[in-house]
Amino acid sequence: MRKLLILSALISILSACGGGRADKDISAYIEAWKTSDQSQTQVCRPLYTTELEAKMEADTTKDHQQSYLDFLETLNGLRDYAKKNPSSRVEIRNTLYEVYGKTLYGSDKKDYLEGLGLEALQKAVQLGDETLLAELYKMMADLTADEPLRSAIYDSEAISLLEKKGRVSDFYTSGKLADLAQVFFKADNYKDAIRFGGMYLAAENPKKDSTIWIPYLSVMDLVGTSYMETNQWDSCSAVFENILGMECPENAKTDRIKDVALGKLGIVQTRWQQYSVAEENLEYLLDIATKGKDTANIIYALTGLGDLQINTGDVRGAISDLKQARRYAVTKRFASLQKKVYDKLSQAFEANGQEDSARAVTHKIQKLEDRIQEHRQQAEHLKTKTELELQQLQNTIETVRHEKVSKRSWTWLIILVIALLAVIAVLMLGRKKWKTKIHRRIRQQHERQTAQKAVSEMDEITTRLKPTTSDEIRAAIGSLVSEKDWNLFREKFSTAYPNFFPNLDKALGKRSSTAFEKVAALIYLGLDNKQIGNAICISKESVGRTRRRVREALGCESQEQLKDLISRM
Repeated sequence: MRKLLILSALISILSACGGGRADKDISAYIEAWKTSDQSQTQVCRPLYTTELEAKMEADTTKDHQQSYLDFLETLNGLRDYAKKNPSSRVEIRNTLYEVYGKTLYGSDKKDYLEGLGLEALQKAVQLGDETLLAELYKMMADLTADEPLRSAIYDSEAISLLEKKGRVSDFYTSGKLADLAQVFFKADNYKDAIRFGGMYLAAENPKKDSTIWIPYLSVMDLVGTSYMETNQWDSCSAVFENILGMECPENAKTDRIKDVALGKLGIVQTRWQQYSVAEENLEYLLDIATKGKDTANIIYALTGLGDLQINTGDVRGAISDLKQARRYAVTKRFASLQKKVYDKLSQAFEANGQEDSARAVTHKIQKLEDRIQEHRQQAEHLKTKTELELQQLQNTIETVRHEKVSKRSWTWLIILVIALLAVIAVLMLGRKKWKTKIHRRIRQQHERQTAQKAVSEMDEITTRLKPTTSDEIRAAIGSLVSEKDWNLFREKFSTAYPNFFPNLDKALGKRSSTAFEKVAALIYLGLDNKQIGNAICISKESVGRTRRRVREALGCESQEQLKDLISRM
């Protein structure tokens, strides 16, 4: 990766200095941008994904150097086009290309890329293109893939937008929907587990593809268990009965999923007071779970049996089964199940008149709830940042919508007011006012001419600063070492570029110095380290050290970023 970064810096330097290189052909990207909003995403995505991946796979050089250089050249071409043709949509498309490419080539600047993505999201909200917004959400999900819950939240937002357009399948495979259901289920977010599990089941047809029977039944089990965890007993029963009624190839895995569904159906039957069949199914679930060392289903079975025995008056049997369930559940992995076991155990102790034991269990429940709360806080910490970002975006969306409604409501009134004010303004403007305006325009034109002349002078000075030896520079205009020469140069530079030094001083703050100003100004004019050293009579190495200190003071991570930042001052 270090080699790639060095090559990246080299490409940027060559790009800045000209180098006689032909411009990168980006016509395919420009043509893709010209398509309508809804179709643009479909046309652009292959350029950003498939083409980059194909070039990377075809690149036989070490660390994919050639394809990475090609990516950087294309990115520079896209940036140049965006500068000449400023547009929020073009900037967003460039961000998508940059983020995808740098992620593909293993960039370690995740925070920087996330910042680019969030900035692009804000711009996309203003455009009102929900498909583009969904594409950006998906990009953020890919960027945060190492944080599964946070990534899943971004995917959820993207899918919500794509559902309105009926385009979920254009972006997400059914397998990805199943993965999202798993992530939310593990985070105890059963509502979204049901949502994405249901979308997966609706998208697949196992009868046409027998290879997906096992994942299909597994997701059905996940959805049924989520219904059970949220006490939606009718839906829970319907899912497990559907599993049992499925005509699928018989093998050990599908048979086991059906056996588990039959056993879990016993928990529903207990709720419906069908005690006889419920007990049979729960005993069966306990047997197969014990043989398969499936701890979660052992806990479900024992807890269900305990609940059944409490309802049928066998309190001692309930206490015995629930104590067994407690032994299996005393791990951090099953904290939520352990709480359910303790709740039932406390209920059984109270029914048996063992108040001291009930109080002891209640005390343990409190400690367990504290631990569960701590676990939830850790999970919340992972998604807090995402939720804040999404909330900010939602606020922006609502603001934009409100502004659009307000504009539609007040358009004619505003037009009338503007017209009335224009008439009043014309009547009030006298001859003297018009003369003042004309004089102002003449003065502004003179100021523009002065500024253009100053820019031309700076171009001439820059040309004279570029000879290779300090003797030639001193012969041409003198060096910039003395305070008098520097002040004269600074005055001309400020006339040509009036905002540069104020912006630089503001960015540097207390770290601003004359040495920093000299180096930054000469970087802005396009001089390299050797030319800068000749101009201010110091060695090329000293220029490099000063340049590094300027970069650190401005908070830039690379010389490429420094050059880009200074060029925008």
